[in-house]
Amino acid sequence: MKKSVKIRKLIFEILYEIYNKSVNFDESFLKQTTKIIISDQDKSMIYNVVLNSIRYNFFIKNILNKYLKKKTSIKIKILLLSAITQIFYLNFKDYAVTNDSVEIAKLKKLNPGLINGLLKNLIKNEAKINKRDFNISDFPHWFLDELKKNKTNPIKLLNNICCEPSLHLVFKNKKLLDSFKTNNHKTSEQSTFIKDKNKIQKIEGYENGIWWIQDFSSMLPIYLSPEIKSKNVLDMCSAPGGKAFQLLSTGSEVTLNDISIKRSYVLKNNLKRLGFKEKILNLDANDLCEKQKYDVVILDSPCSGVGTLRRNPDILFKKNAPNLNKLSKIQKNLINKAGKLLNKNGILIFMVCSILNLETKNIKKFFLRENSNFSQLKFNVNDKKLSKFIDDQGDIYCTPSEFNSFMIDGFYSVKFIKND
Repeated sequence: MKKSVKIRKLIFEILYEIYNKSVNFDESFLKQTTKIIISDQDKSMIYNVVLNSIRYNFFIKNILNKYLKKKTSIKIKILLLSAITQIFYLNFKDYAVTNDSVEIAKLKKLNPGLINGLLKNLIKNEAKINKRDFNISDFPHWFLDELKKNKTNPIKLLNNICCEPSLHLVFKNKKLLDSFKTNNHKTSEQSTFIKDKNKIQKIEGYENGIWWIQDFSSMLPIYLSPEIKSKNVLDMCSAPGGKAFQLLSTGSEVTLNDISIKRSYVLKNNLKRLGFKEKILNLDANDLCEKQKYDVVILDSPCSGVGTLRRNPDILFKKNAPNLNKLSKIQKNLINKAGKLLNKNGILIFMVCSILNLETKNIKKFFLRENSNFSQLKFNVNDKKLSKFIDDQGDIYCTPSEFNSFMIDGFYSVKFIKND
């Protein structure tokens, strides 16, 4: 089999596995690319095509609705999805993509004549096709229903999630950022966006462990909570570690916990690179001993992850919707547990990388209703540029959007104080 056909066949198989088995993108990519011996360059191409195929899925659905008259299988549509992405959005040579797609169709018995004819017709009519048009009804119904509850504009959201994520770094201290020579745009005295693309390991200061990667929006809850500096803190679900690193850099004593062995391994490596010595507990947070009390509890809860659609567009690509009711139950159990682990006047910070009402405002209402000994502490900000991320209730609420020409994730956080 020709090398290019083998590579594009792998792209098709990853996309189909993500869709049909609801496997995460990174998980499928890693599994499929370790099955065969391929170069780093080929892996990079596969990664790029698969990720962008999922990102542009809604635009391509609209194209296929207009040009694909026959009712076809999902496998044919996925093969066409990857081919159109390469031709229309990534500027690959159209004849090479077409020929390889036809070969894959032959191997998979997916109507090669239809694939060949449709791709050639699309290429011929490319100038007439609006590549940024989509039909809102193509969004998963579960997602549209949730967006309506918090009045989020799905059109604006889709246009934002198709943009490539920006790289945001948080530094251990102001001095280290001030001496950082790489082209950057500061977001605070300890954080910055990187302007030029580069491999993470090649960015200045990586080996010395002076910074870590953390999205701008997820940095805000700790950054806007100066009152928790130098406190005794529990981070209940700490991997990959960004919030803990923020706290450790300010002199807080932090207990790290994460139920996932796999995620804890990533956290351990991050701690080692940054020169932090803390140990990691691998407990179900619901089983943490309530005799041990803390001044501060951080709960970055498991959630749907829809705030990170730009990085994880597969959330809307998978055939099966996330189990939001199950996730909501997990969040309610964890936040109630967090409240039991605090000293008097202790502070609880709840956060999720979600914009859905069920995982944000509903959890806040639930917690205050169930725990009358707690009240909300509003996030305050002196910097006018950051005030747009604090809503009228004093919560941090960010949608996937643009900030100073850089892209940020969706994120939510609310802060409470224990009154007795």
